[in-house]
Amino acid sequence: MSSVLARWTLLVRLLFVGFAMALGGCGNTVGRDLPLDRDLAFASLETALKAWVDGKKPDELKPKITMGDFGWESGKTLVSFQIKKDQARGDGTNLYIPVVREFRGKGGNVTKSETTYIVGTSPVITIFPQ
Repeated sequence: MSSVLARWTLLVRLLFVGFAMALGGCGNTVGRDLPLDRDLAFASLETALKAWVDGKKPDELKPKITMGDFGWESGKTLVSFQIKKDQARGDGTNLYIPVVREFRGKGGNVTKSETTYIVGTSPVITIFPQ
């Protein structure tokens, strides 16, 4: 089962990289100036994670927010999260926000994990784990 998960993760990442390259254009040496709204990035991530805790699906956030998290899409149960705003860093276009997440497994056991979400706010709100 873990090899299937690894293959899907690799496929999603490759598709994301391919999509990002297509948006950037071939041979274009002038980067796009996509402004970052830090307050909107934090608020959007909190909205998305609250929706996950509430049992909603990622598609319910669209068209306002596009979130790609394999754990959510595969049905993992998020029970709580802590956004580490003080550790967030930006690159001008995206905000990299660490989050501690707690999941409930099928047997009721709770596990913690930390991941960094990459949040973009322009031209649309996008959220993906790093």
